[in-house]
Amino acid sequence: MQPSDVPLYNEVALGVNAPIYAYYARQIVERTGIVRGRCLDIGCGGGYLGLALSTITEMEFVFCDQSTEMLACAEANIHRFDCTARARTLPGRVQAIPLAEGTFDLVVSRGSIPFWEDLPAAFAEIYRVLRPGGQAYVGGGLGDPATRAMIEQQRQLAYPQWKSKGPRPPRHDNALYSDALTQAGIQSFTVNRSDDGLWIRFTKEGARR
Repeated sequence: MQPSDVPLYNEVALGVNAPIYAYYARQIVERTGIVRGRCLDIGCGGGYLGLALSTITEMEFVFCDQSTEMLACAEANIHRFDCTARARTLPGRVQAIPLAEGTFDLVVSRGSIPFWEDLPAAFAEIYRVLRPGGQAYVGGGLGDPATRAMIEQQRQLAYPQWKSKGPRPPRHDNALYSDALTQAGIQSFTVNRSDDGLWIRFTKEGARR
């Protein structure tokens, strides 16, 4: 994404596309049961998924991305959501997360996984920064079919100039992700592709404290 595209992208994400992030935030809470502790939003972009989670949980957040433009956007959005007391931004890549082992109760990411160049390294790093009993919930999608249809209609009306930015990354199959998770040494995981996207879940061994 070019820096000049960021303002419109952010406007759409916070407006028309906001139900996407709210949908997945609810799903993550329902399926993990985690509402307290520390959360890492890796490949966070403007911080949209983590900020949606901040409205329904008591967690503290770190928003990590390799794009300085998107991190600046995330910083502004943290202020917009009045979340400065429990959130910060951090430059970094998922293949080399610049944080200590066993730091997070929850790691989330939406939409960045197709861009991860070394999947086994990325999954191993996420596993490393999880606390025992901590969970990862990473993947992508545009919500369920009803949400997608509603958003597409609204976006066409509000932003007729909207176009996909650049070529889409390759769509990997489930087996590729399963192989990468196994190579990372993660023994128990699920890779689920359904009508609301592709989502990968795993838990770090040990009891959560």
